[in-house]
Amino acid sequence: MARSHPVVGSLGPYVFAMLAILSIWQLAVVALAPPPSILPSPTLVGQTLLEEMSSGALFVNAGISLARVSVAWVLSAVIAIPLGVFMARSRLAERLIDPVIELFRPISPLAWIPLAILWFGIGESGKVFIIFVATFFPIVLNTVSGVKRVDPVLIRAGRVLGCARQIDLFWRVIFPASLPSILVGLRISFGTGWAAIIAAELVASNSGLGYLIADGMEILRSDLVMVGMAAIGVIGVLVDAVFKVLQTRFG
Repeated sequence: MARSHPVVGSLGPYVFAMLAILSIWQLAVVALAPPPSILPSPTLVGQTLLEEMSSGALFVNAGISLARVSVAWVLSAVIAIPLGVFMARSRLAERLIDPVIELFRPISPLAWIPLAILWFGIGESGKVFIIFVATFFPIVLNTVSGVKRVDPVLIRAGRVLGCARQIDLFWRVIFPASLPSILVGLRISFGTGWAAIIAAELVASNSGLGYLIADGMEILRSDLVMVGMAAIGVIGVLVDAVFKVLQTRFG
């Protein structure tokens, strides 16, 4: 009996979920008969999706949103990974820094929007800052956890085998051993940043998927709102699939 391709098998649940959503959605439209401004039909949303794709507007807005999230995510990783390593390797640093992180971590990125406008204005910096807030904490916490869980036997073995300097010990033993946990943090972080893109692009934005959704809301085009939501969902799934491949490779 022929075995299905792994990619086909992994797509199966998503296809099933999409068909189920479309079926329930169409049944709701038929049964309730709401106006299109409240709940458009799947056909209308599909037509709007094709229009946005053919004009190129959807791809432009998606690319801008991806760029904003990627910049903030990379910036978070550059700061959070070294900080997490430092906290994991130093009890004093962890005791001093961890309370600060735990104090700020529960604050929603939405709460930072007024300060982002005051500090950075309505340009790109404010949007990147809001996404940075959403992406920073998962990386630093998973880095601390990963480094702490490195087997002490591996560290002793590394020293015996010639890693006398701390920098050599880190790159040859600690970092490879903690990489799976760091990758989990990066994966979660990108997801939270991608979810925060709506909040970030509500700050006087004229581009991006968040802007597309906000614009559709203002002109009572719920079909346009749903196109933006669908684009965010699909891109999020694709990016998460890339992280799953990396976790399989390096985990």
